[in-house]
Amino acid sequence: MKVDAICRAMLSVACLVNVGCSAKVAEKDAPPFRIIATDAGFEAPDAVPAGLRHIVFENHGSEIHESMLVKLPQGMNSEDYVAAVKKGSLFPEGALDYSGPGLTSPGETAEMWLRVDPGRYILICWNGDHDKTTPVHPFTVEEVGARDDRSPKEDLVLKLFDYRFELSGDLHKGVQVIRIETPGPSMHEVDIYRLHEGKSAADLHSWRKHHGQGPAPAEALGGALDSHDISRIVWLRKKFAPGHYALHCEMPVTNTELTHADVGMVREIEIKE
Repeated sequence: MKVDAICRAMLSVACLVNVGCSAKVAEKDAPPFRIIATDAGFEAPDAVPAGLRHIVFENHGSEIHESMLVKLPQGMNSEDYVAAVKKGSLFPEGALDYSGPGLTSPGETAEMWLRVDPGRYILICWNGDHDKTTPVHPFTVEEVGARDDRSPKEDLVLKLFDYRFELSGDLHKGVQVIRIETPGPSMHEVDIYRLHEGKSAADLHSWRKHHGQGPAPAEALGGALDSHDISRIVWLRKKFAPGHYALHCEMPVTNTELTHADVGMVREIEIKE
């Protein structure tokens, strides 16, 4: 009897140890979802854990790139999505925009946190004609028990209204974390630019309207692309140097050829020394 009791006790301890080890494995932090944009396409993982994910986006190309995360509906593959885009659809039926790092100049890195749900996704760049000429990157968001990445504490909140940007405070020199919310009622996005000396937000808007022809008046530092779920919250972390900056939204105005920037969704900001 004593031997049996000892054996049962040892088995119980072993089970507890194994459960503890399994819990630690399940709670292990996932590495950042690292996306590298090149002029030939994206380099990124083929699978990502569901939940709040830390995204690091690097532009290794020679042009401005961005990385929209799009969740595909049942029965649609990446080829179907691209075919719809080439026919002129900005929002192929059933596919859901999940935000992602905005326009980013060559050599720049953008960092954000956003939540993704299980399913099949693609990464796509909408700058210029890249949506039709640059291959998308398919990937899967898997429910594997990974815990959420911890979002950093925000320094200020940026709200995207129709059609204005509202900041809860002033941006300062150094590393700043911006929490981005979309009270709407429309879908919005924000691209952050550092203006070149002597250039204005009006110069930037004109340059973008002319499809980036001529010398760039600013450097694109990333931002947050639109989401079909306007209640989705994302966080951006960026190091700011003193200078003049612009916030810019290029979402289309429904049933027109205008963008939100055309109707006033542009804001110039000075960050002081």
